Amino acid sequence: MSVATGRLSRRSVLALGAGGVATAAGAGLLVAHLPDLLRPAPAAAQPTSGWASPLGTARGLAAHLLRRAGFGYTAAELDAAAALPYAQLVEHVLAQQPEPLPAVATPGPQRVVSAWYAHMATTTAQFPERMTLFWHGVLTSSFRSAAQLPIVAQQNALFRDRGRGDLRSLLLAVTYDPLMIRYLDLQQSTAAAPNENYSRELMELFTLGPGNYTETDVREGARALSGIRMVLVDANGSPVPLARAGMTAQQYAAHIAQLVAQGATFKGILLRRQHDAGTKTFLGRSGNLGPEEVVDAILAQPACAQHVATRALTYFCSPAPSEALVTSVANAFRSSGYDVTAMMRAIFTSDDFVAAANYRSLVRSPADYMVAAMRALGRPQLAALATRSGPGMDQSLYDPPNVAGWPGNAGWVSSAAWLARVNFAERAVARGPMPDAQSALQTQLDGVLSDSTHAVLSRSASESDRWYALLASPEFNLK
Repeated sequence: MSVATGRLSRRSVLALGAGGVATAAGAGLLVAHLPDLLRPAPAAAQPTSGWASPLGTARGLAAHLLRRAGFGYTAAELDAAAALPYAQLVEHVLAQQPEPLPAVATPGPQRVVSAWYAHMATTTAQFPERMTLFWHGVLTSSFRSAAQLPIVAQQNALFRDRGRGDLRSLLLAVTYDPLMIRYLDLQQSTAAAPNENYSRELMELFTLGPGNYTETDVREGARALSGIRMVLVDANGSPVPLARAGMTAQQYAAHIAQLVAQGATFKGILLRRQHDAGTKTFLGRSGNLGPEEVVDAILAQPACAQHVATRALTYFCSPAPSEALVTSVANAFRSSGYDVTAMMRAIFTSDDFVAAANYRSLVRSPADYMVAAMRALGRPQLAALATRSGPGMDQSLYDPPNVAGWPGNAGWVSSAAWLARVNFAERAVARGPMPDAQSALQTQLDGVLSDSTHAVLSRSASESDRWYALLASPEFNLK
């Protein structure tokens, strides 16, 4: 639908969404900086303050969990979920087993991302996929470090396979992950010149947080992590030479692809001749420490459970979890032996998760938003559009702005990013038959709408218009 001919005004949709999401997400100050086109009109166009929470009903509670532990659902899936007692539904979600990402014929980064979008939009195991996306935003890496090597899909599979198990195994796997090795410069770290990048980010961003380690810990950790290298091994585990003399980048990529097709894979190893074997003191532990001892020393710090629990809570539960909630979830996490599934159980069964104050308290990330739209429309073929649209919304998967990842929640709200969401919604409903939008208001939005959303929907003359308004509404962009 074009701006000139669309029966539903783009201006009204933009104003509805930008004002509504910014206000509901606690980012009202952003509205003052939006251009006139995006400013909501006063009074009538403003959404009512807050929504009546449906979390006191089985259906509303089930929808709330499915939106946060997954991406979306059909009416039939919601009916089945709502028929279960909530505690049983939580266990049903946590027990989902991951479905592997389908093989990508040409494993370039953009093809992997597009395949991942399609997989998120179709898999029946949404919780493992949600955890894959969560860890990608916490233990960040960038495709720009991959060059022509097919290691982006490999890390994606790592998070899918290990992201619900114990944190120790996950951290060790990430430490030896080829993409991480290249991203944070472990490939160049030697006993003579230990590189501090991974040691620092492992503590500051991934596990402990600022103030819970010293610069000496960074230096000693770098020594303990020195000598990690990425190698290519064949199906029998034997090293495969990576000589590329005389090859162009394209020829080298084809050569690697052929080796991988024959069963070769990249892995990280500790190269002893490049590893500092001297005595180090790291987070209070001394000895000839290596990567395993580094991870164990980190897990021994109370700050680790607190830091990871906080990241999970702000992603799944509340933009500002209370200190008591963080402590409760962190204690459950640590006492379980750092079992990630146990941590998620503690979050989903907490009083805060089901509290009315946390209904629609989180802003869907661009990836979350687009996958939810694809599922609501039944259009996984929009994966390529999602891949192209992500940068305009400030989220390109496997291309984070920095090692800290993306800001989340109110950080997603800006005029340019909002316009990109509306453009995606417009293109998503442009062709083909639409599901029933009236039913979707109950299924996707719980039937809980603001006055301004009601007003825009009342001016929608077609099913396409109604879906356009639904996908651009603050209700759909929040969860």
